[in-house]
Amino acid sequence: MNQIEQYCQLIRKYLADQASKEEQELLQELMDDPVFLQAWEKVWRENSYPAHPAAYPDPHRMLENILADPRIATAASAHQKTTDGHFNFRRSWWQVAAVFLAFCGAVLWGYYNFYNVDTPPKEQLSNVSIVPGSDKAMIILEDGKQIDLSLLSADTVLDQGEYLITKDNSGQISYSLKDNLAPTNNIVYNTIVTPRGGEYTLRMADGSLVQLNAGSKIKYPVKFDTKLRSVQLEGEAYFEVAKMDVKGKRVPFIVQSGAQTLEVLGTHFNIKSFDDHIVTTLVEGKVKLSFADAALKEQVLAPTDQVIFDKNRRSVKKEQVDPFYSLAWKNGNFAFDNASIQTVMDEVARWYDVEISYEDQLKGQHFSGTISRYEDIDKLLKTISFAGGVHFERKGRRIYVLN
Repeated sequence: MNQIEQYCQLIRKYLADQASKEEQELLQELMDDPVFLQAWEKVWRENSYPAHPAAYPDPHRMLENILADPRIATAASAHQKTTDGHFNFRRSWWQVAAVFLAFCGAVLWGYYNFYNVDTPPKEQLSNVSIVPGSDKAMIILEDGKQIDLSLLSADTVLDQGEYLITKDNSGQISYSLKDNLAPTNNIVYNTIVTPRGGEYTLRMADGSLVQLNAGSKIKYPVKFDTKLRSVQLEGEAYFEVAKMDVKGKRVPFIVQSGAQTLEVLGTHFNIKSFDDHIVTTLVEGKVKLSFADAALKEQVLAPTDQVIFDKNRRSVKKEQVDPFYSLAWKNGNFAFDNASIQTVMDEVARWYDVEISYEDQLKGQHFSGTISRYEDIDKLLKTISFAGGVHFERKGRRIYVLN
């Protein structure tokens, strides 16, 4: 986690009124740090803006709200001027407010031009900033309580009675049991949900690692049964399954993705389950796939095998592939090999949390290449345009795809 993301995490806690006294004091110390002010702007820009100008925040009222915050007002009255002559906290909060106001002004200016110039949508350009995805997820406990993981500071431990949930310095969530030998009576489930523009890494109680892509959800027990380990996946995730033996017998690991069941006979694999297709790519070891449709044959995968299950067509296609393309997302990249422009833009939409509109009939446009998932959105679109034979116009959070 880089410095800006660490600051963003602290800011989100402050805005949610969950910052500790020590964290509020840290906020005071960071007010003259330009990197911290960049983090303020990043957090502000991550929000989705409403469709009508009346719903936009009033810049003057927003400034008043910031400066009227009792947490800030108290600190400001106690910190006026340092011995070296630099105004610190109050002046810095004016700087933060200025960042907010400047950004709001840009948003309102873009909104005015968008809705008041009578030209077709594809002729419009947007000044609204779109940032790449980051570590964002919600954990849902057995009792329905929801915890925003981005608001938890590093090295946080949540005591849930029989088990502990820990967020480490890298932002990874892991589980540990207070009594690993205690019999499992009622299996308790947790669920992690990543929004569009988010991803998260989880280490389950058996030691298995799961990296969840944007717009995905996984439901898992906090303590696995001694006879069968089973999780439910919607979306895309990369798994590194740990071996688990009980009395010398291997405990199977099952991933249920809608109408497909995967049984782990090995360790490393990727499952992508969006819309009507489930794509399973094996990296290491061996897995077996079975399907709810009894007419479809079971499939046993060896390394580099990929199976595409089309739920609507009730078909299964198996082939050998280069796993590089299926695993690029977990390594921080987009990577495509002769992929349709619709496939490419689906990936972009989930990661940058944008909407895609196809203005023209697109036939035969394909894209091959690799680019960072943390690239500026406009540079990313230019790269795709150059290599994929299409053009883009962006307005707000909507991207128009043109011939």
